[in-house]
Amino acid sequence: MQPEDWTLERGAPGFPPGLADLDRVDGLESPRRLHGRGARSLVAGLEPAAAVTIVGARRCTGYGRSVAAELAGSLAEAGLVVVSGMAFGVDSAAHEGALAAAGSTVAVLACGPDRAYPPSARSLYRRILESGGAVVSESPPGYEPGRWDFPRRNRLMAALAAMTVVVEATEPSGSRITAERAMELGRDVGAVPGPIGSRLSAGPHSLLREGAHFVGGAQDVLDRVLGVGAATATRVGPSLDAEGTALLGLVEGEGAGLERLTAASGMPAAAAAVALARLELLGYLRVDRGRYVRTGLSPPSS
Repeated sequence: MQPEDWTLERGAPGFPPGLADLDRVDGLESPRRLHGRGARSLVAGLEPAAAVTIVGARRCTGYGRSVAAELAGSLAEAGLVVVSGMAFGVDSAAHEGALAAAGSTVAVLACGPDRAYPPSARSLYRRILESGGAVVSESPPGYEPGRWDFPRRNRLMAALAAMTVVVEATEPSGSRITAERAMELGRDVGAVPGPIGSRLSAGPHSLLREGAHFVGGAQDVLDRVLGVGAATATRVGPSLDAEGTALLGLVEGEGAGLERLTAASGMPAAAAAVALARLELLGYLRVDRGRYVRTGLSPPSS
């Protein structure tokens, strides 16, 4: 079935109040109308306090993809709408994380809402709509984006949410533009720290020096957006045996390959492979470019 197409007019009922805030900042104007496809009810009247924007580098690392997906998944499970731009890397990972958690996500595009951009994101575009999410743009259906439409689009992502979180970004970057628009709007900005010396840590570290909120996990975002203790980001998975618990504890940071985990655990290679496959099946691990990476699930307390 063809997804619903709709338009929200500035000043009319349903126009997201966060977008109207753009008119209060010199040089930032709210769109005359917001064109959308998918769940109109998800966007109509969307309050900034109900949404978080997650952005970052297109050419991110496995660590950046993992962090973005886990943040988005936990925030979506807590009931927040995850907003991003459907670009390669961090943006797509944020949408994927929200979808994996059966949560709500909104993609803000520079082109018209009737097409996937980039074209390689067609599958993600389709799944966002099929899941009850939405795709929005200030440009009408059929519009082909120009170079300047992308930074212009970023102000919408900043305005729709109470907080913008940057996960891996260079200086300068589109993510930096989104964060600056959020600051101008008086919104919160969060940044995920990364390895010292990495060019992809330059953006978040610069923002942290300028007063952005430290984001070490979804709980930091929830406490800031909803209030301390108002919601928990803990995601508890199924029970594990001692072997699975020990093996899971060896997977940290950017993850590890089978050979390294086998050596660290002291298990035979075949047994380690079976145990890791079970951890993946239970949702504790996912495979990213040949490395096992932890998800946001935590084992139940004993």
